Amino acid sequence: MPQFDITAIFGGIGGLELGLEKAGHRTSLFCEADPDAVTVLRQRFPKVPVALDVRHTDELVERISRKSNLLTAGFPCTDLSQAGTTRGFSGGRSSLIRETIDLLRRRPFPNVLIENVPNWRHLHGGEYLREVLGALEDLGYRWAYRTIDARAFGLPQRRLRIFLYATLKGDPRDVLFHGDVTPEQRTIPLDEAAHGFYWTEGTRGLGWGEDCVPTLKGGSAIGIPAPPAILMPTMAIVTPDLVDVERLQGLSAGWTDFEERDSLVGGGRFNKRRRWMLVGNAVNVEVSGWIGKRLFDRKTFSGEPGEVLSAEDSWPAAAWFDGKVRRRVHLGTWPVNRKLKSLAGFLSKPGVPLSIRATAGFYKRINASRLSFKPGFVDAVGKHLRRMERLTGSEETKAKGPILTKAA
Repeated sequence: MPQFDITAIFGGIGGLELGLEKAGHRTSLFCEADPDAVTVLRQRFPKVPVALDVRHTDELVERISRKSNLLTAGFPCTDLSQAGTTRGFSGGRSSLIRETIDLLRRRPFPNVLIENVPNWRHLHGGEYLREVLGALEDLGYRWAYRTIDARAFGLPQRRLRIFLYATLKGDPRDVLFHGDVTPEQRTIPLDEAAHGFYWTEGTRGLGWGEDCVPTLKGGSAIGIPAPPAILMPTMAIVTPDLVDVERLQGLSAGWTDFEERDSLVGGGRFNKRRRWMLVGNAVNVEVSGWIGKRLFDRKTFSGEPGEVLSAEDSWPAAAWFDGKVRRRVHLGTWPVNRKLKSLAGFLSKPGVPLSIRATAGFYKRINASRLSFKPGFVDAVGKHLRRMERLTGSEETKAKGPILTKAA
């Protein structure tokens, strides 16, 4: 297949397009509304123009290259994610995918690549995935989607995302359905590997990761960044440095490291909180790079067609539409199995110890909950809390200076 010319809607910080470009394709236009994300795009893709509002369809259509033949859309997951509002398309953010459908009606693209969270196929009976797929079918597209885990590409982050590819010509399975590897499932002792978890949880869940971090988040339902914690084999608990968070997304270290003075559009302060949000929302570069290679060097998929999906069936992890019938396909989330890097070995920075306040709150929740935890985990959290209390006490003593007795 030839090189694709990409129009990137909801460009974010360019993770999806960076992977596609590494595979040989090129981006001719971004569309992104977030001021700090625009700063990153203009710094990292200096030759690519940026439109600022997907809702300004007339302006957008005029700026799209006549040669552009691939529309990408990693649209906002805010209203679909379990960590978000779960309001669906009534929430005002995730419903912006409708603007993409309107754009396709105005300016057809022969190929479309969309990305979002797995909860897209579950939330409210799967009605929001059903709406988008139905709209694509009405426009004449055949489609295939598959849930893919970033861990398959050697990165110690458990990150499941739905990738949906739609095309007006050819078989969409040729891009997404090649490769199906069953990963080794093993339980690792706490002192033999680093384990990731969310210290903001602990009542109904934990977001646990064996030798990996759980899915990086852009933020909580109230928009506050929520970095995971890591229990190191030494039993220290840290939050990872932003440099390593960028690397976990397949980005180069410092991809979002720009000062406020570098901002090219108006907006809030470009600080660590904003960087966390941007990186947590990014599309993983390693996954998009794999898709880019499948687009560039397309090979015929010769697997089984799958089982017919009825209107009452729930959406499976992988499915496709041949132009007439929707079908369920039994595919796992690992299309490849690249050598997995250990989490402790992957980290290039020591990280920041989880604070007393954060640890104390988490420790209280896990002791009050009915959840089952890995043997030794609760004790490790308690030891970290006591260690931080001792360190804080020592620092306060030093700040006050030497204690003088009356005799002195």
